[in-house]
Amino acid sequence: MNIEKIVCSCCGKERDAGQYYASASPFHAATGKLHVCKQCLLKIADSDIESPIHIQNLLRMLDKPYLHTTWISSIEEAANRNRHLFSIYMKNLGLRHNRMKTWQDSEFDEDGTKTQQEINVDHPSKDHGIQLDDTNKNDVLRMLGYDPFEGEIESDKRLLYNNLVNFLDEGTLEDNFKLPAVIEIVKGFNQIDKINRAIATITSDVANMSNQAGGIKSLIDSKEKILKSMLALAKDNGISVNHNNNKSKGAGTLSGIIKTLQEKGFEEGEVNQFDIETAQGIRQVADLSNKSIMDQLQFDENDYTSMIMEQREIIQSLDARTITLEEENRKLKKELFSLRKTEGTLTND
Repeated sequence: MNIEKIVCSCCGKERDAGQYYASASPFHAATGKLHVCKQCLLKIADSDIESPIHIQNLLRMLDKPYLHTTWISSIEEAANRNRHLFSIYMKNLGLRHNRMKTWQDSEFDEDGTKTQQEINVDHPSKDHGIQLDDTNKNDVLRMLGYDPFEGEIESDKRLLYNNLVNFLDEGTLEDNFKLPAVIEIVKGFNQIDKINRAIATITSDVANMSNQAGGIKSLIDSKEKILKSMLALAKDNGISVNHNNNKSKGAGTLSGIIKTLQEKGFEEGEVNQFDIETAQGIRQVADLSNKSIMDQLQFDENDYTSMIMEQREIIQSLDARTITLEEENRKLKKELFSLRKTEGTLTND
């Protein structure tokens, strides 16, 4: 049956069937369309389009799936094509491989492995911003061994952890005077941010701004006092760029950064020399460099003979080293096998 007009259950208006998104739900079998028109859905989505939880709740009511990878790609597509994000996402849900999916087929992880059947509806997954904030908090707690912002209000902690983690270098962690100063500076920046927001709120009301002149002046004075105190702390403890005590210690170099990551316990900060030397980009640079050298230099027969002899010596040395390493590898594998076998015997006992 071909339906030409459908009444929207949200706005109550009768619209053409083309103004409704397709639905494979058995509850929409008569029309093959959702019961809410596109205009109403876009309006509801726009009320908090940046919140994944809001979009997930909307899709759950429509029995449409939330597919994380599709949502991320829809964000990029909407930006590139200057189109409405939710409209692009619904269009992508209409593709053949997504057409029959329902809310139970939702995928909340980037790798698409965790579905709604594995997640309680009352506990939707966190977005990336919250995960990053939790990471900064965990890093601060791990490096300090305590919570420096335990007494702060919950809504401020996210920014406090994010700012503090950038200050926690080797010199700060080892200095019992510098560390409290850094924490106070981070708290001071948070207070200044609140003062700036208060001033912006007052000055946004132009009609009553003259009546709030005293309050504005008081806020500005407080801001200047806090800033002056922070600058003094930074100078006395060598925290600011102009008074940094670590400027000559290579703290900003690649090796210095890697050393800092290693000291903080970040395993990802370890340099993998094998990956670097075998990376495609490094190989391309090396090939171009060697080709340029060969093009610019003119070798005679004696040069070629000398190079071949040197290469032969290198090959023999590497071949001997390879044999030694292979034997060591064989012994390690044998030892590992014995340990696993022993562990399995103990487990069975």
